[in-house]
Amino acid sequence: MPYRHRLWIAAVLAVAVVLSTGLVWATPRESAATSAAAGSWAGHGVAVVDAATHRPVLGLSPLTDGTVIDLSRLAGRRFTLRAGAVDSPLPAEPGEYTVQNGDARIRFTVTAGPAAPAALDVLFVGNSLLGSFTRATHEDTPGLVHRLAASTGRTLNVTEVIHSGYTLRQTWDEGLPAPALSCGRRYDYIVLQEYSTLVATNPPAALDTLLHTYAPAFARALKPGGRVVLFKNWALVDPSPFPSRAAAKTAIDTGYATLSAALPTPNVLAPIGDEFETVIATYGPSYLIDPDGKHPNDTARYLDAATLYGILFHDSPRDLPDLYVPARDASELRAVAATAIGY
Repeated sequence: MPYRHRLWIAAVLAVAVVLSTGLVWATPRESAATSAAAGSWAGHGVAVVDAATHRPVLGLSPLTDGTVIDLSRLAGRRFTLRAGAVDSPLPAEPGEYTVQNGDARIRFTVTAGPAAPAALDVLFVGNSLLGSFTRATHEDTPGLVHRLAASTGRTLNVTEVIHSGYTLRQTWDEGLPAPALSCGRRYDYIVLQEYSTLVATNPPAALDTLLHTYAPAFARALKPGGRVVLFKNWALVDPSPFPSRAAAKTAIDTGYATLSAALPTPNVLAPIGDEFETVIATYGPSYLIDPDGKHPNDTARYLDAATLYGILFHDSPRDLPDLYVPARDASELRAVAATAIGY
């Protein structure tokens, strides 16, 4: 198929912009509201944060070397750069900037409009939560992300390492990711999707797999400024061994926050499970989850794909096409995804 192919946080955050007159430093600002909201950023390093909601913009957070921030996609809102509990205004003028965060200097560019779309190379590793196919179009989730990208004039080069029913450890032990991670190809993002219940029920095993198998490969497999996307899954219809789906989701949240904090590679938590709870609160589990009580249905795959699109392309999914989903439903799902990832 054609489409298959931590930083120490200093007490002071400074932002520099290279202008024709020299180097200008902005003074960091901190407030009680900012400090209270700092816990909402579970990652490392510097986050791009919506000043009104205090939520990080996923895909732009954590800020990595070479990131391009298109102000036109953030129009009408005020954003800050956050390291720990310290905030500094996001530069409002196009230019080349540097964040000094402890010993790390992170260079990024602010533009007034979208640059020419660059192709993204993304590796997806997981099981049937990512790899099962829609009944409507026979596309898996990476395939749907590919189609959404094409609809906006972007190129997404997808490499898939997907084996139904496998944990990430089983996938690794059978050598399935080796060709994709050792062939010299480098990726802008690596999306990791763990077995549905493992992170909640056996956090040490999930952490050991991440840190001692996959993480050492990231340095050679990610491009400069590349990120890992941790696919935070949903609570199943049957919450066993937890007493309720709410308890299962709490365990999932705790487990993924631990993984994100321990991983030294810049990473993003894709808030899939959070979005599921938002939608299920209104429509019930069957709106997103197959009768087997576990797998995503076609509606859920669309939600997952819209979320991943927004993270990978640093863009709001609100205006994406409906694809095979009824227009009203698709619009609601895109709004849920956009809110969850900060747009």
